[in-house]
Amino acid sequence: MIKENGRVMYIGPTIHGVVKNGAVFSGGIPKTLERLTREKPIMKNLIVPLSGIVQAKKEAATEGTVAAIACQRILALSREEISKITEGGST
Repeated sequence: MIKENGRVMYIGPTIHGVVKNGAVFSGGIPKTLERLTREKPIMKNLIVPLSGIVQAKKEAATEGTVAAIACQRILALSREEISKITEGGST
């Protein structure tokens, strides 16, 4: 869940050059992460309000949940695909 206002945390795997696991954002997310989320909407499940962080982390660690599947899909992306998306191109 992405909120325009308020603080959110990225709970997915670190994506080099884009975002680190545990990064906290206030008032929006960086443009590169926004582009990646637009192309890979499942990432929205890995950007959560701080108020729900405990439950979200449990879900990310539980096989078969949407958050866990999102983590797997992010890990499966190649560096080339990530670069293409975050630099403004699309897949």
